Amino acid sequence: MNSIRLFVLGGSLLLLAGCGAKPPETKTPSVPAAPVAVTPDVVAQLAKADAKDGKEDKVVTKCAGCALGMDGKPEHTALLGDYKVQFCDHCGDKVKDAQKIIMGLKLN
Repeated sequence: MNSIRLFVLGGSLLLLAGCGAKPPETKTPSVPAAPVAVTPDVVAQLAKADAKDGKEDKVVTKCAGCALGMDGKPEHTALLGDYKVQFCDHCGDKVKDAQKIIMGLKLN
């Protein structure tokens, strides 16, 4: 009876270990080391984008790459002046172009 328990336990441990399966790939966060200096016109555009989520907290949580249509993720954040601009997983590689993207948005 003990040998059956050991066999079941051993089999369970093999399943839990994943039998050599690769761990899921994780994306490297896109957060830059320092904020980018911005001009007053960029700050005005950032303020409009920030207001789109209903909170004016200097965090643009809607993806700027998707024209603020999708939720961004903190791991894909650009620092523009005092603002944080988040991008979704699909647009995460656009973080380096955040200022250009923000200025291209048509916001009222």
